[in-house]
Amino acid sequence: MPATRKPKPKAKPAPKPLTHTHPIRAAVFDIDGTLALMDKDAGTYAALPGAVEAVAALARKMPVIAYTNGTFFPPEHYYPLLAEAGFAFAPGHILTPAVVAARQLKKLGHIRVMVLGADGARVPLRQAGMEIVEAAKGAPKVDAVLVAWTPDFNAANLEAAAQAVWAGAPLYATSVAPYFAGAKGRLLGVSGAIAAAIHNATGVKAILFGKPDTAGLDMAAEIAGVAPHEMVVIGDDPKLELEMARRGGAFAVGVTTGVAEHAAFAAYLEEFRAHVVLEGLTGLAEAGWWKGRVEDRDAQTQ
Repeated sequence: MPATRKPKPKAKPAPKPLTHTHPIRAAVFDIDGTLALMDKDAGTYAALPGAVEAVAALARKMPVIAYTNGTFFPPEHYYPLLAEAGFAFAPGHILTPAVVAARQLKKLGHIRVMVLGADGARVPLRQAGMEIVEAAKGAPKVDAVLVAWTPDFNAANLEAAAQAVWAGAPLYATSVAPYFAGAKGRLLGVSGAIAAAIHNATGVKAILFGKPDTAGLDMAAEIAGVAPHEMVVIGDDPKLELEMARRGGAFAVGVTTGVAEHAAFAAYLEEFRAHVVLEGLTGLAEAGWWKGRVEDRDAQTQ
């Protein structure tokens, strides 16, 4: 009896090339691990090599925006900290997920919000006219629960938030990233840990306002006065700002100065993968792709 021939496996289709064919008119930088590293104990930033020069060079040509996924501080507090590290950003050109959250919560009609977060989250919400409710026993009924970074929370805060969610309040978070780059290594993403605890208790998963959601990219585009596809997003985390860039149609540039090396960028989901991965920001303003010249995968790693 003749041996049965095994069918030949079908060849996998060749991956689509990552293309970019139009000029870039605005730049969006992540902060931690991309522009600078924070010393959490000292509360200061140290610029990464080439970052100050890259921001300054681009700012002479186009709007430059910093969009961090952190809510350590209200946006206005980032300006002097980054200035001490050598960076100069125009007023209104530093965004945090709390600013995005305030805008989106207002659009959704939420007025009374329970916040598990520090001033980095509370100040933008107050500026948007919202009432902040403490996560404490006996808290009144709220329209929503927002989780952000905070150094101080306890079981009573988690209980109050869970009770609010059980009562029907939607759960939101500024970030659920497990960690981010710091001067002394990885730093814990506290808001993600809090959101996970509430999810564990209630079964409700937090709706995200920070990266990789594209609401922040849309805000940056409005500030810059350009369309999202006319922007470049530069960051160190393939799961956050680079995915956000690809979701929103922007050009995505990864740097290996933070939480990920080249292999992590190359292994990420193809549809959300960075167009280009760089060792750092030195010489960034001179790259050829600013005018739209990325046409194959050979340009991915430089």
